[in-house]
Amino acid sequence: MHRVTFRGEVDSGPLCYEADDLVLLDPAGAALSPPPPADRTVHIDYPPRRATAESVARLLGRHRPSRLVAAGDGATLDVAKQAWLLAGAGTALVLAPVGAEPWRAFAPFTSLYEPDGQRVSRPDPSLATARVVVDPAPLDRRPDQVTALHRADSAVHAVELLLNTRARSWQRVLARAGLAALDSRLAGEDVAGAGLITEAFASTGLGLAHAVASPMAARAGRTHDSVNVIVAPHVVRHWGERADWSTIASALGTAATAAAVAGSLAARRERAGLPGSLAAAGFSRDEVLAVVPFALRSSGIPWLPRPITATEVTELLERAWTGE
Repeated sequence: MHRVTFRGEVDSGPLCYEADDLVLLDPAGAALSPPPPADRTVHIDYPPRRATAESVARLLGRHRPSRLVAAGDGATLDVAKQAWLLAGAGTALVLAPVGAEPWRAFAPFTSLYEPDGQRVSRPDPSLATARVVVDPAPLDRRPDQVTALHRADSAVHAVELLLNTRARSWQRVLARAGLAALDSRLAGEDVAGAGLITEAFASTGLGLAHAVASPMAARAGRTHDSVNVIVAPHVVRHWGERADWSTIASALGTAATAAAVAGSLAARRERAGLPGSLAAAGFSRDEVLAVVPFALRSSGIPWLPRPITATEVTELLERAWTGE
C-alpha cells in the first residue's frame, strides 16, 4: 500500500505577498519580484539551523501573521517548515521553491543543524500540507548549474526508488513520471517532477547513494545533492548486472545495462558542473570513509537490491573518492 504523504496545494503562477505575511528569504528567493515588505522579511543564511527555526517560531508567536511564506532553496524551506511546526496552529504555510533542492517543499520532514553541529532529520506528516507555489518566472531565471544540479539530484532519487525492493507499483509510476518531467523545457515542470519523485520515496526511503551522501554532506556542512550526484554512478557500477536495469533504463532513455545507466547519471553530473570524484570535490579520504557506519544505519539499507557489508561500502567509497 502506498501512503500519500503530500497533502497540500500546488499553485502554478506568481507568488503574491499579503500585507501581514512573515517572509523568509535567501539569495535565491531574492530573485522574486516584487520584493516583500522589508519590515516583514527575515533573511536566512546557510546552513539551516534549528536555532534559526526556533527564532522564527518566536516571531510567529509574537506577530501572529496569517501566513509564513518562504522563498528560496530547500534549506530555507526546511527552516520555515520547522518554525511553523514549532509555533503551532494559526498560521498558513506557503513555500516557493526557486533555488536548490526544490523537492524539499513536498517532503514530510525537515533536516536542520543542531547546536552540536549534527544535522538531524525530523519527520512529521503535517509538514507536507503546505501550499507550494511554483512560480515560473524566477524558476526560468535560475542559474543553469542550479537547475542542472537539482535535476541530477532528483534523477538519483528516482533511480534509487526504482531499485528499492520495498517500492510498490504506484510509487514506481510516480518515479517514472517524475523522471520524464525533470527534463521538460517548460519552467516549473522540473519542480513538479521533483515533487512526484519525492512523493514516491517519502514513505519508502532511498538507497545507497543517499545513505552515503546525507552523513557525508552533513559532516562537511554542505548540501547533500552534490555528493549524491557524484556517488550515484559509482553505486550503479557497484550493483552491475546483479540489478535489473530495464525499468530505469527505459525511464532514462538508455540501454538496460549498468554501464549505460551509470553513463546517463554521469552525464547529468557533468551538466551540473561537478567532478567525477569526491577527492576533486574537496573531500579527504578520511572524511569519505568515516561515513561507513552511518551509511549502514540509513533507513533505505534493508531495501537495497542485495544485502551490503561495511567492506563493500568502504570499497565503493574508495572508488568514488578516486573516481575510478
